Amino acid sequence: MTDLPKVVTVLGATRNFFKVGHYTLRRLACDAPQLTLRLAIPEARIAGRAVSDIEVQLREWEPAEPASLAEALAGTETMLMVPPIDRRVDIGGMYLQAAQRAGVQRIVCLGIQFAPEQCTMADEAAALEALLEKSGIAFDVVQLPMFLENILYQCQSIAGVGSFTFPVDADRPFSYISCDDAAALFCRKILSPDSVDLSSALMSHHTQATCAQWASALSQVCGRPITFVRQTDEHFVTSLAKYGIRRSAAAQVLGLWGRIGAEGDAPATRTAEQLLGRPSTDLETWTTDHACCFGPDFTSCPHPHPPIQHMFGPA
Repeated sequence: MTDLPKVVTVLGATRNFFKVGHYTLRRLACDAPQLTLRLAIPEARIAGRAVSDIEVQLREWEPAEPASLAEALAGTETMLMVPPIDRRVDIGGMYLQAAQRAGVQRIVCLGIQFAPEQCTMADEAAALEALLEKSGIAFDVVQLPMFLENILYQCQSIAGVGSFTFPVDADRPFSYISCDDAAALFCRKILSPDSVDLSSALMSHHTQATCAQWASALSQVCGRPITFVRQTDEHFVTSLAKYGIRRSAAAQVLGLWGRIGAEGDAPATRTAEQLLGRPSTDLETWTTDHACCFGPDFTSCPHPHPPIQHMFGPA
């Protein structure tokens, strides 16, 4: 049995598969072809189209049937756990019970940048971390800020009307990281678990940015003015609700942005850069590299994207 390839599973609750799980599987396929890679999410065969060009096992599971998740995880040694915003503790607890039954030995779990009592999402993340501690499975909870890829929900708006929006002021700094940099860190942990501690600090680019700076970078790469408009709280919640996110969960995301707006984001660190052994990707470079995402042909550009139905419609 010890000669069988080790199984690494990306586990999530939605088919909106284009961020860290996607990049992690692709990096592992390139850097560690001896591994068996698996994607375990509901409707995995739909999401799996995004990685149809690499060897990835697809395992679907039914949220209403926890036993199906244990079956999907069977044989997994390391699990990249992407907990949902909606019912994070309940569903995360189900993940952990299934992982215990499947004999998972190590978990890399995505966390957020804030501590308990700073916002509701942070309280939920802390409660899930407590369950991880009780599980008996070795784990890292990775403190992560905003992903630059979050703006890819707004390609249609940028291409069509030259604007994007978030529920924060234009000049309010936020910390960030690219999904590819985060995936590189996850791969380090998966391939050499004792060599890196991903729980030690916020994994971010070493400086913060603002939406005003992002509008400037977008204008530069698009060759036309791209404006940022602060989104109203109600429009933000309503927009998320249109895509199946309950208002209570949307309010948690809004609360995270509210914390950034009122008290400031968690300070950026150089830890990611130090662990990667190279500079992390800055916002301007990432935006330039993704210029094709913001033009009229964005639906056919080669970068991973969310579904064509974009999150932010007209206010």
